[in-house]
Amino acid sequence: MKKSMISYALLLGLSPFLVQCVASEQDVRILDQRTRTLDSRTTELERLSEAVRGQATSQARLGSELETLSNRLLQQEGRMDEAEHQRRRIQEQQNSSQQAMSMRLDNIDITLQEITANLKELDRRLAASLADMEAQQEQSKRQLQALQEQRAREAAERAAAAEAAARAAEQARREAEARAQREAERQTRETMARSGPKEILPEQFKQKVEGGRTSTPDAAPETPAVRAATPAPAAPAAAPRAAAPPAEGPGAEHYRQGLEHLERNNHQDAYLAFANYLEEAPRGDMAADARYLLGESLYRQEEYELAILEYQKVIADFVGHARVPSALLRQGMAFEKLREPSTAAIVYERLIGEFPASEQARQAKELLGKIR
Repeated sequence: MKKSMISYALLLGLSPFLVQCVASEQDVRILDQRTRTLDSRTTELERLSEAVRGQATSQARLGSELETLSNRLLQQEGRMDEAEHQRRRIQEQQNSSQQAMSMRLDNIDITLQEITANLKELDRRLAASLADMEAQQEQSKRQLQALQEQRAREAAERAAAAEAAARAAEQARREAEARAQREAERQTRETMARSGPKEILPEQFKQKVEGGRTSTPDAAPETPAVRAATPAPAAPAAAPRAAAPPAEGPGAEHYRQGLEHLERNNHQDAYLAFANYLEEAPRGDMAADARYLLGESLYRQEEYELAILEYQKVIADFVGHARVPSALLRQGMAFEKLREPSTAAIVYERLIGEFPASEQARQAKELLGKIR
């Protein structure tokens, strides 16, 4: 339609010129041919225009796809940059962690070296302390032996003096009784001579039989020297504790005496009694108890070094005995008294490790908590 209108417009525009000239038939055919050629070219141009528009559309679509791909590429690059940043940060964190771990390991190594040095020093001090305590124990044994000999001599001297005093008192008593008897007989004769025979009532004159001898209430009193020489009656012995061994066992009397002395806080006498028991029955039924109580008597005398050695003998020589936890506990307490809390802590830890369910372990935990 558009083409026809263009053709009509061209004819109308050219009609004045065509009117003035006479066209031949050949010219008309040429013009028609040119018109057709023009139409074909116009059609071709339209096809080209359509093709161009299609290509433009394709290019626009390709441009949109390229833009989309470009955006995706930019996003991917951003993600890659972010991943690279995270990788670098993780690498830095790993390097920092490795450095911190290396420093911690160095510190741990230094701490272990210090602990090892402290343990060696503690072992050295403990060995020196044990050597000193052994020397002190040997010296104490010699002193105790000398003390025992001195006490034996003193006891013998006291016994001799008491025997002499008893003999003197007996002689004085006999002389006093003889004088009293003579005086009574004299008074009786004088009375009978003045008043004649008279019945003597029990209220007026009484006789008392003592060991086959008679004495009267009118006898002369004993002199102060005689009373002083007369030995006082011995106090009744205390009842033995339930822990004492049977009376017929070896050293049983020494063990009972040791318990009595310990209850009366006579710690030195208790030590001697338990030592005598161990001399007579070193492997007796009550040997572990005697050894422990030997340490107790030393502990209560504040002889902590010697007490530690006695407790150690209980621990080493009577493995599995019921006294071992108590010996460990008292040994640790003795080390505390000697102001060696680190050694005491080692002993408490051993007690807790070997006897965790014992009452002594509970006490050791409390003491260990106070040390730390």
